[in-house]
Amino acid sequence: MPGERRIVYVLGAGASYGAGASAVVQGGGEAKIPIQATFWETFLRLSRGKKNKKDIENFLFRYFLNYRRAPSRSTTVARRRQLQPIDVEEVFTFLSERNNAPGVSPQVRARTTLIWGALIEEIGQVFRRFEANTKTRTIYRRLKRQHLRTRDTIVSFNYDVIFEKSLSSASKWYYEGIDASHKAMALRILKPHGSINWEEIEGRIVSRKRSIDYPDYPIVIAPTHLKFIGIGEPDIDGRRPAIGYLNQSEQIPAVWKAMEREMRDAKAWVFVGYSFPPSDLYFASILRSTLAARDTDPFIVIVNPDSMAIQRRVRDRFSIAGERIKTFPDLQTFNQISRFQMLAMFE
Repeated sequence: MPGERRIVYVLGAGASYGAGASAVVQGGGEAKIPIQATFWETFLRLSRGKKNKKDIENFLFRYFLNYRRAPSRSTTVARRRQLQPIDVEEVFTFLSERNNAPGVSPQVRARTTLIWGALIEEIGQVFRRFEANTKTRTIYRRLKRQHLRTRDTIVSFNYDVIFEKSLSSASKWYYEGIDASHKAMALRILKPHGSINWEEIEGRIVSRKRSIDYPDYPIVIAPTHLKFIGIGEPDIDGRRPAIGYLNQSEQIPAVWKAMEREMRDAKAWVFVGYSFPPSDLYFASILRSTLAARDTDPFIVIVNPDSMAIQRRVRDRFSIAGERIKTFPDLQTFNQISRFQMLAMFE
């Protein structure tokens, strides 16, 4: 089949976390990049806007923990720990549905639109605080050396730029669908959920490679399976479709289309730090349509501390034979073998 030796590497939130991404916080300590289990505590701790933080916290307590308001007598740390079980995608799905569904009262819609905007704004402020460090450079450069070839594709669902910034200065890479031009033999990177270094200017998305140029309001596609629900709906100024949806720019659907094409043609899919959550219905639909279009199922590699459970989930959910799925507990272990050795495991 086409692209017999091409591989697609999918980076989930656990990839940056497992690679050691962290931010310096007050007092000289470090905060690890947020994943589902730590998202709200870390996100609210690092958010810059005081009003946004207060509004988001009150909203979560009211709509997801059934409080009238955030408990004022609890400490900040205690309150945010109470928010830990709340699923991030469920929050965005609720907001996007309430922002657009018929029959929603103007008061509720005004409230959810406010929170939606606050979350989108603060995501950019929070994730720009996470820079490449010695750990991430060591792990990702070894990944590139052991496994990546320029014919491969990196699909990153992360807003952060840890992977990109961890590569050596001599490495050539570009954002497919966003960067109009690129050097020959450069690594292709697709970011379907946007990136903190992307900005929309006069209807076109451009990327900023220098940290000093990162925009205050980056391109962030909300982590919700209702990604197209905003089609035709104006934002609060009435000028264009609401931010945070795939229809924000024609370039974003092009990125998703390119991802589907690359996954359809690749020999293997390697998922790093992606757990196939049941709530991620949109990406699951992409996988199903891709599998249906292939002559044979791809080889699948899962790199995750919970890889055995994820293997069973993938096998059962997508009806893929177990012998076509291999597992590794972390990137350090995966990096101990070569690309050739990985593919040989399936023979």
